[in-house]
Amino acid sequence: MEPVTHPAKHRWLSLRGLDAAKAGLGLYIVGMLTSGIYYARFHILALDFTRIQSVVVGVYLIVLYLAAPAGAVWCAGRFRAHWLVHLVVALVLIAGLSVGLGRLLGYASNRVMLVAAVTLGLQLALFVDWKTLWVSMQGRRLQILLLHQPARETIVALGMVVCIQFSLFWFPRIPGNFAGGMPVQVQVFTQTAGLPDSRFNDTKNKPQINSTMDSYALWLLYQTDTDVYLLDRLPTGGTIIDDDVMRITQDQVIRMDYNTAP
Repeated sequence: MEPVTHPAKHRWLSLRGLDAAKAGLGLYIVGMLTSGIYYARFHILALDFTRIQSVVVGVYLIVLYLAAPAGAVWCAGRFRAHWLVHLVVALVLIAGLSVGLGRLLGYASNRVMLVAAVTLGLQLALFVDWKTLWVSMQGRRLQILLLHQPARETIVALGMVVCIQFSLFWFPRIPGNFAGGMPVQVQVFTQTAGLPDSRFNDTKNKPQINSTMDSYALWLLYQTDTDVYLLDRLPTGGTIIDDDVMRITQDQVIRMDYNTAP
């Protein structure tokens, strides 16, 4: 006798599978937009859209702008107090997370406060019911509702702003080993002798690894199937400009060793 499966179970599995697919696609899209905006600053347009980086960056965005604020609001509402106290506690928790993250990623004290303030503004834009707030202010009875579900158009517009803000302030500070935009230290062995000498001469054969091949102690910004984007040094403060980046083709690279000390 064949086992009998209840139709409701099939429907539940189908809906949960669809939800998971939507969530995965959403993470991929926002991650791809964020990394694409960042790398476009260096004229890197041939992005590899199959990289796991897009999904990981999407997870970072969801955690920073949605999950963490929602958790802070939930924690603030666990004890009995006036709603204004709940609001202040939630804001302190949310802002404290951004400040702590900024310090962890190497922001200076004066700079991290600005980044945290901008991030907090976007987090509130996603959570506050602004219509209710405006009506309550007109009635001279302040009321702020958090965990509000914005309209779809608002979510799309705010999502684009969030991607831009993350790509400008947070993504460049996250190490490349953790799917971020900060370059990774590498030792590059080139196919053509002295290929990038004009630009990378100070990094040539440091350390001396193979006397028969040129090697360069560099920083890898990004690589595709055809090109490699490199820096000769990491700028002070981690702020990279277009002129810092040099592109060579993959067929000019014999080998690339990661995390090699200079």
